[in-house]
Amino acid sequence: MGKMMDFHTHRKILTILGEMEENLSEGKKQKQARKPQEYLSFFAELKAVCKEYDFCQTHYDKLLERLSVILEKAVRKSRLPVKKELCQSEEMLRELAAGLKQETNIKKSIVFLPYLASMWDCMESLWQAASRDTEHCNAYVIPIPYFSRNEDGTPKEWFIDVDKFPPGLPLLDWKTIDLYKFHPNIIVIHNPYEDRALVNSVEQHYYPSVLKECTDKLVYIPYYISRDKDLHGTSAERAETLANASAYWHSDVIIMNSRAEKEAYIRVLEQWHTRENLEKRIFALGSPKVDKLLHADRDEKQLPEEWLGLIGGRKVVLYNTSVTEVIRMTELYLEKIRDTLAYFHEERRVVLWWRPHPLFRDTVGTLNPELLPQYEEIVKKYREEAWGIYDESGDMHRAIAWSDAYYGDPSSVAVLYSMTGKPMLSQNCSVRNKGH
Repeated sequence: MGKMMDFHTHRKILTILGEMEENLSEGKKQKQARKPQEYLSFFAELKAVCKEYDFCQTHYDKLLERLSVILEKAVRKSRLPVKKELCQSEEMLRELAAGLKQETNIKKSIVFLPYLASMWDCMESLWQAASRDTEHCNAYVIPIPYFSRNEDGTPKEWFIDVDKFPPGLPLLDWKTIDLYKFHPNIIVIHNPYEDRALVNSVEQHYYPSVLKECTDKLVYIPYYISRDKDLHGTSAERAETLANASAYWHSDVIIMNSRAEKEAYIRVLEQWHTRENLEKRIFALGSPKVDKLLHADRDEKQLPEEWLGLIGGRKVVLYNTSVTEVIRMTELYLEKIRDTLAYFHEERRVVLWWRPHPLFRDTVGTLNPELLPQYEEIVKKYREEAWGIYDESGDMHRAIAWSDAYYGDPSSVAVLYSMTGKPMLSQNCSVRNKGH
């Protein structure tokens, strides 16, 4: 049995067949028709492209042989096939094309479109599974450009996170791929928004509504996951956020972490969609973020030498400041960060691993620009004193694996951390740390 055909090869063969049929049809009408060699060249290309695949050696053999005989006969006689032969050729081409369109032994082509490297974990395990299954699919990763916003929403600075993805991950250059022409079977995204994103935005060619036209199936995997116990009831604010997220309108498949999460989203979204439609599109298949967590471990090769030196034999506390808190950010929040850092600076039995959300600074700059200088000064002082770890990488799972306890804001990081069984304590901005 031959190997499965790549869908681009399949499409190319159908294109060749269409061109052959069109040329043969023209040949019946034209007084000065093309030379028979031109038709035969199309047939030769067809055979060259598909000879290694299964269908060329099985149920299409007779059609190909009959077509070849007609065209080669015409070449030998140095004349265009007569009308009867042309009609026979057209009929066989149509039959061959119809059969190919129904062919199921075709590899799927799956394109993953991350924009923030720090959010790659929400689709990584799915890509790993697809990339291992080389018999049935071809998997591609294309990091896409995005920009941070000014206060008025206009682009402030453009980014492409190519150098921030895991080493060895095969990446394609977005500038060389026209997704509309490429038209993969499946496109996987984690960006839900279009022009409503407050802090940053992907380039408009990668909006969900546009990508919908570039694939047979658009798959959306939310980056944020929730604890089941937090999913009972939905606020009007949350409902409006969901309704405005383009991915919920245009995606063919939405992958949720749990049944409770799926049901919570359906309860909100059925204000605009029918439950029947949502049940067909939303699936509780688990989150790749959880898959990543379950396989994360402490690898000393992952840490800089200075971090290993700071940790030594001490326990590590992960301090997580969430981007969601920035929306409500006030002087009180900044004071809480200062207070926390001061507390752990004196508590030398443990080492603090501070990991702000990767978009924390940009979010402050967009939503609370008047507070940005104060925040930057806090970070600068902490890094210069170098008594704790400052982690601005996109690798959240490394921080989870190396820490022994969690302190900070409620967030998707906290949800994941709760699955480790390690001690956790939520940050309360209105309460000062003991002794300060």
